[in-house]
Amino acid sequence: MPPPTSQRTRARIAVRLLPALLSGLASGLAACQGDAGSQGTEAAQRDAGALAAEGTPAPRRPTRSYHLRRTDTGCEAFWIDGDLVSASQDIVCPPDLEVGERLRLTGKTCLRESAHTPSRAVPVVCPLPLTAMEKANRTPPDAGAPHDAGAPHDGGKRR
Repeated sequence: MPPPTSQRTRARIAVRLLPALLSGLASGLAACQGDAGSQGTEAAQRDAGALAAEGTPAPRRPTRSYHLRRTDTGCEAFWIDGDLVSASQDIVCPPDLEVGERLRLTGKTCLRESAHTPSRAVPVVCPLPLTAMEKANRTPPDAGAPHDAGAPHDGGKRR
């Protein structure tokens, strides 16, 4: 038998507050360590920087995020990159996506975001048009390489 509604509400609040409490505890411990704690952090940052090749920027998360939004008239896919928003593309709606909800591509899965029903904000399988849009906009891994990279220099004749 599920717990009463008030207990479920308290449990949800506790789950939401737990990360903030743990974060506060961790920052409090770091503050208590004083200079000794910051010296360890600086050394770890220097070591992490040493792992990357010199002159190469450290890996970063992409700034562009991909979304699929359900409206009254249908679904549209678009990307957001800082203040830029792409033109939306009309696509077929997933059957479980309700009006006002949207899917956000997060790695290899999507996260359903619902302002009206927060309990529906869960990870879901991404629709193919959304993942295809992201793949089409990716920079190829050899984008900086010359066009003939790897081609034989003797006119393509093999000996």
